[in-house]
Amino acid sequence: LKIKALKARWGSCTVEGVITLNLKLMQVPKKYIDYVIVHELCHMIEHNHSKRFYLLLDRMMPDWRQRRRELNEFDFR
Repeated sequence: LKIKALKARWGSCTVEGVITLNLKLMQVPKKYIDYVIVHELCHMIEHNHSKRFYLLLDRMMPDWRQRRRELNEFDFR
């Protein structure tokens, strides 16, 4: 697990399983951090944004779409 100041992403996951989270997540409510972590953990099984990835994400966190939408409304300027 790495924490870095990312410019364009909330998180990422390498094929080797290294998850990097955006430092700015410290400024948002926990439910959005949970969404990013679950999203990246799903990449440990599906390493892309395929239909199978989204089916897995739906199973793990049924309200992920709402959480993502709300998270992306944060303005950090």
